[in-house]
Amino acid sequence: MGIEGFEDAGVYRIADGVAIVQTVDFFTPIVNDPYSFGQIAATNSLSDIYAMGATPKTALNIVCFSVKKYGAQVLKEILRGGIDKIREAGVSLLGGHSVEDEEIKYGLCVTGVVHPDRILRNYGAWEGDWLILTKPLGTGILNTGIKADMLGEKSIANLIKIMATLNRDAAHVMLSVRVHAATDVTGFGLIGHLKEMIKDDIGVELFSKDIPYFEEAPELASFGILPGGLYRNRDFYSEHVTGKKEGFIFDVIFDPQTSGGLLFALHQDDLSQFDKNAHSAGVEYWVIGRFVKEPKGKIILR
Repeated sequence: MGIEGFEDAGVYRIADGVAIVQTVDFFTPIVNDPYSFGQIAATNSLSDIYAMGATPKTALNIVCFSVKKYGAQVLKEILRGGIDKIREAGVSLLGGHSVEDEEIKYGLCVTGVVHPDRILRNYGAWEGDWLILTKPLGTGILNTGIKADMLGEKSIANLIKIMATLNRDAAHVMLSVRVHAATDVTGFGLIGHLKEMIKDDIGVELFSKDIPYFEEAPELASFGILPGGLYRNRDFYSEHVTGKKEGFIFDVIFDPQTSGGLLFALHQDDLSQFDKNAHSAGVEYWVIGRFVKEPKGKIILR
């Protein structure tokens, strides 16, 4: 698998029972604390491997930084944050590459492994499958709130905690049951990634009242604290959405996420077992919709 299907990572078979899964991701700081930024960037990079049903094994650092402008200590803290998450994931850091750049950027190139028959693609959901999400929405709105100095320290700490939470445990629970398609919610927002899951082959009903979001997000949105990416996502994907196209929910479903949760199609008969496994593993999740036969290619807000 390569770029053709807009998958979360590339997959290359190296033996009958082994395929390598590769991804790369990096971005500019979204929080002020360099250590937290390193944690979030590394967590985000690892997420695409988990979304493919694979296990991450090795990583390479990607760094753009100016020691002259920011000082070596800031760089050390960014890398320390990344390394702590890499170790938590049980991944080996093999090295990396850095360039002199006054605009800070950090992320990882990650390689994982998976059995070729167990790859989870971002499409293939069945009619009747439950739609599961494992992290709340609104990171784009809250990060914009940080830039506007409109988010308190407690709220920032909770936001960082969730963005820096690996999708590892959620992926383990996901793989313990029958899942027909999976992805993670990042820059294209819930609707953008969900559209990739249904393509023009199936439809999905979203349960508006069950969509999770950060409690600070509605107030920020009411003040117009919305990221530019939200508007771009809405302009591009809103034609595929039917139902009530107004209010906060119609904002947050287009909000571009950073280090968002897993989004997957769970077999309709496995919800009870998934709930037990998730509870045992301490994994939070929400049932936010169900896949339907018609209308194909449409996302219905209920």
